[in-house]
Amino acid sequence: MDTERIKVLLVEDDGDSRELLAELLEEEFDVQTAGDGIAGLKAFEEEHADVVVTDESLPGMCGTVLAQHVKARAPHTRVILVSGYSQVEGAEHCDVVLRKPIDVQRLSAAVESLGEAARH
Repeated sequence: MDTERIKVLLVEDDGDSRELLAELLEEEFDVQTAGDGIAGLKAFEEEHADVVVTDESLPGMCGTVLAQHVKARAPHTRVILVSGYSQVEGAEHCDVVLRKPIDVQRLSAAVESLGEAARH
């Protein structure tokens, strides 16, 4: 049995939301955080996550562009896009799109299933 925890990169520019989500996800997963799209890409390149959870509206690089870069570097990595918008241009580069406000149980379940898929 694979006992290594799923690695999650959480990219969110709102500090309070980032800390709260990271704290909730850390109960089940190894979580690394970044405060903008460029820092998120740098963090991904340094330590590839199984799942990237990214907000769409980020300074420096939006979430869908981050998703394109992640998929180009590591196609097996899964990306969850979080957005307040119902339609997001570029969302096809993401595996799952969740609407804000975030349902933490849905997010956690998505991370779990996508993380397992990313490893196989």
